[in-house]
Amino acid sequence: MAVSPLATLRGSASVMAAALGARKSTDLIVQLCGDAHLSNFGIYASPERDLVFDVNDFDETHPGPFEWDVLRLATSFVTCLQSRDEPDKAAALARHIADTYRETMQELSKKPTVGVLYERMTGADIEALADEASSAAPAKDTEAALEKARRRTQERAIARLTEEVDGKARFKSKPPVLERLEDDSMRGYVETGYAAFVETLPPENRVIARRYKIIDSARKVVGVGSIGTRRFITLLEGRDAEDRIILQFKEATASVLAPHVKNIGEFPRIEHEGQRIVRGQKMMQAVSDLFLGWVDGMPGTSKQFFGRQLHDMKGGFDVEAAKLPTVELYADLCARTLARAHARSGDTVAIAAYLGDDKTFPEAVEVFAVAEAHFVAGDHKRLTEAIASGGLEAADIEDA
Repeated sequence: MAVSPLATLRGSASVMAAALGARKSTDLIVQLCGDAHLSNFGIYASPERDLVFDVNDFDETHPGPFEWDVLRLATSFVTCLQSRDEPDKAAALARHIADTYRETMQELSKKPTVGVLYERMTGADIEALADEASSAAPAKDTEAALEKARRRTQERAIARLTEEVDGKARFKSKPPVLERLEDDSMRGYVETGYAAFVETLPPENRVIARRYKIIDSARKVVGVGSIGTRRFITLLEGRDAEDRIILQFKEATASVLAPHVKNIGEFPRIEHEGQRIVRGQKMMQAVSDLFLGWVDGMPGTSKQFFGRQLHDMKGGFDVEAAKLPTVELYADLCARTLARAHARSGDTVAIAAYLGDDKTFPEAVEVFAVAEAHFVAGDHKRLTEAIASGGLEAADIEDA
């Protein structure tokens, strides 16, 4: 979180959730991402093995007012550009994000309900938008992002994270980032947990999942937005050594939005945090992982988890280092994608009518995002000062 103000914002979703909860909000309820930070969008593979661009992090997903996601998305871009000493461009980009979201929602409000569900952003769509840019940077950066996603496969993850010992595949232990589970009782629990996890998959996917057997499991350090929670990875094998996949199981805690949302509309009550994440992901994404399910933690604990594949052709843009035209393209992609994600669960006609055709909504988003980014910069400054003075201990851990 100390790396940059953008990282501080990403790791403090609960702080912004409290700020959003203290504001007057609409009653236009959608399934929210809950943490619509610019780092939580990206490229991944559909079950048909096509590359798509979508929201890709749902730890904080929760029903709530549609504008909360828009405000967090705009704040993340303003924070990014202000960190690059481009405040004027940051404010303009916040307005553009809100405008693009509004225009996309208005377009979607004219489509049939089922037609909205068919909407998606493909790799080809991204390339087409990049080609329309006035500079060559977006097209170059888009190709790099797509190529990176194509290379980031399960096979690559297996090669990096596993080794053969006495003829058997197992995870490489790299404490504290990656530690194998060697306790027999823990391994036994993992096998029982996998069987329970499979039962939460759609029936047609359970048949496939049951063909895989657990070879090895390990604990793995989580990322910036999930610090303090547990994550396990499991190596599975199908018919032979050429048929292996890695699943990750992340601890699911209550959404940071939960204490602040006053109205969830007609959305179902939350009974399991892992199920909440899975349900939110399936509602918001155009296409989702075939191995997306949930499971309880060890008996005697209150832990809950959700599972999915690890590194299934996931990729993204290096926004902090990119030239401004690429940042603008990426902001456009995120705003369009967020509107489509909200349209799958919300009343598009009501939201489009509320947004209207004037500049009221974009201007309000700009004012909020600029002010919130200022607070984030202050939080980052105090955080780095506390680390420098020894008041806080910071660890620099390279992910495995």
